[in-house]
Parts: sequence; C-alpha cells; structure tokens
Amino acid sequence: MILVYRPELESPPMDPECTIGFSFVADKGQPENIQVQSGVNRHFPESVWEKIKNYDVVKNMLKLGALRVEEEDTAYVPDPAAAAAVDSIADMPVTQAMRLVEDSFDVAQLQRWEAREQRIRVRNAIGKRITAITEGNG
Repeated sequence: MILVYRPELESPPMDPECTIGFSFVADKGQPENIQVQSGVNRHFPESVWEKIKNYDVVKNMLKLGALRVEEEDTAYVPDPAAAAAVDSIADMPVTQAMRLVEDSFDVAQLQRWEAREQRIRVRNAIGKRITAITEGNG
C-alpha cells in the first residue's frame, strides 16, 4: 500500500518536510514507533494502517486530503514476488504516476523515476516537481 502525506494541506498548513508519528504498545509491552514521511510512503505496512486509520487525527487528515491511501496495482508488475523491488512508475497508469510525482518530496526518488520513464507528460511533471522542490516552492 502507498500512503501519501501532504502536510501543506493540513489545517493549519504544516512545513512540507515534516513527519507525523504514532506510538503503540507492541507485544510484551515493548513500544513501537511509526513515522510517516511527507510525500510518498511506498510499501506502508497494512497492519499499521489498520491500527491508525480510525484515529480522529487520521480521519481529519483524510478528509482534508493531507493523507491519502493509494493501492499498488500489481496487475502492472510482471512478477508479484518482485513487487517490492520495483522502484519505477513506468508501469503505472498515467494518472497514478502523476499523483505520485505530485506528492513526492524526494528529489533522488524523482530522478530515479525520470531515468526510467518514457512518457513525455510524466517526464515533464517530474522535471517541474524537481524544480519546485529545489527552488523551495514544493
């Protein structure tokens, strides 16, 4: 599952590079801390999502659009066992790829995506996103 966090959409808006954290009491009383980075959080554990999705703060962020859940479409991955190793948006539908580009704050990840991407529209969006981040407008 992909969890997208856009802190600038919160009310009040937060710094675009902030994180949110959740703490749980795990097995045998050991604490478990989970952080959600701003931007695209690929392979977010569904077990953690099940724990936090009913929190009021999470419901509010979902309503505002500051937090969004994207399901990975494994139909586009040739080998489901290799899904965790895929670090490309080239096989995703254009709309999903564009959303992930828009929500990403990681320039290195965007550059990796751009290197493998063939669609002009998506490449242009990646270039604009990298420019926005590096110029402080992202």
